[in-house]
Amino acid sequence: MFFNWIYRRSNVQILIILVLFFVVLLDVMPRILQSIPMFAPTQDSTRLGLSLFGSIITLSGLLIGFLLNQAQTNFREVQSLVSREAGQINNLDRLLVRYGDPAIAPMRKELFEYMNSIVNDEWDLLKNGLGSSKTHMLWRGISRKLLSLEPHTNRQTAMYTDILKKAEEVAESRESRIERSSVRLPNLFWVVIIICMVALLGINTLFLPSDSFFMGLKILPVTLGALISLLVITDQPFKGQSSVKADPFLKIIESIKTRTE
Repeated sequence: MFFNWIYRRSNVQILIILVLFFVVLLDVMPRILQSIPMFAPTQDSTRLGLSLFGSIITLSGLLIGFLLNQAQTNFREVQSLVSREAGQINNLDRLLVRYGDPAIAPMRKELFEYMNSIVNDEWDLLKNGLGSSKTHMLWRGISRKLLSLEPHTNRQTAMYTDILKKAEEVAESRESRIERSSVRLPNLFWVVIIICMVALLGINTLFLPSDSFFMGLKILPVTLGALISLLVITDQPFKGQSSVKADPFLKIIESIKTRTE
């Protein structure tokens, strides 16, 4: 699939690829088409092109701007989910430390393994909208052990309720992260963008060659290529060089290593 292939490239490479693509589409292709007698431009066709160009480029710009805003919103939402989940696990570990029961030590060790499994086993699978069965089983084991805890003091009873509540939040956050990992712009939007670009290709074919049009046909594809490359880069949060990172989990892992109270 095209998008899977392009996300294996760096951001700079994606930018160059798409700029070159739009230069070919909106500059080179119109020149080739104009060499065909049927598509040879005239004064009338130039006037028609001028009347259509402004409307099409304005609508295309508005559409790309809207989609960029939507993609950025999706990206920030996923980043927020990751940070919140890491914070909830950190709070759960802190509660377990303060619970004051020797039976907690093995659970904290499993919680530490669970966080490492998120980073090492599950993170790459999120690119395809999937979770790790190993990570799932680790959390399942932790949940069962938390439910089997038996508070012996009033303090432990009060903290036990908080521990179960926090564990439920952690489980829900993981499910939300996996669910949102496949978020992307609907294919229909990309189809509309392609239609707009084909329309611009046809309009550019209508113009008689001139110095001003020559410069315009260079600036337009470079600008559109840059904007759409930004859209591609931010569209799928767990893919590409600028994907959502596991840094919040790595920071919490370091905190758990040294936590004693």
